[in-house]
Amino acid sequence: MNETTVTFVGNVATDIRASHSRDGVPMTSFRMASTTRRFERGRGFSDVDTIFVTVVCWRQLAEHLASSLAKGDPIIVTGRLRVRQWTADGGRSGTAVEVEAVAAGHDLTRGVSTFTRTAARAIAAVETTPGTSDATGYRGPDAGPDSAAIAVNAAAGPLPDDSAAAQESAA
Repeated sequence: MNETTVTFVGNVATDIRASHSRDGVPMTSFRMASTTRRFERGRGFSDVDTIFVTVVCWRQLAEHLASSLAKGDPIIVTGRLRVRQWTADGGRSGTAVEVEAVAAGHDLTRGVSTFTRTAARAIAAVETTPGTSDATGYRGPDAGPDSAAIAVNAAAGPLPDDSAAAQESAA
C-alpha cells in the first residue's frame, strides 16, 4: 500500500497527552507548529506560513516521547500523513491534518540533547517447528535452526553488562 510519508520540523505547540488505547497500547499525541521561513533580499528572513498538525505516536515511541518532550521543544517528526474532512454538529466543517509518527526527536540544529538508551524488552518465547527458524515453519535458504535467535540478539546489540564479555571474546 502506498502511503504519504512526511517530515515536519517545528515546535511542540501543546502539552503532551499520554494515554492508552482500549487494548492497553501506549499512545501519545500533541500538536506541533511548523513555520515556513523565506529569505528576501534586502529584508532578511521572514516567517510566511504556520501549519499546525496533530502528531500521534504508538507503543514504545509514545512512551519515549512522553518522557522526552515538553511544550515549546524544537522537534523533527517523520511519519504517515493523514488528512480528513470533519463536520461538527453545529454545521462547522474543516480539515484535520495528522501525522502518525514512526520517528521523532529533538531538532539538534537548535540545541543539544542527551540520549539515554533503554533496556531491551524481553521477547516472548515462540514455539517453533524442529529445524525451522520461526513459528510458521519457514526456513530460509541459509537459515540454521538458531538463526532467529542470532538475528534478534544482533539487532538488540550488547546489553550494558555484556561489554566486558564482548571485549574478552574479541581478544
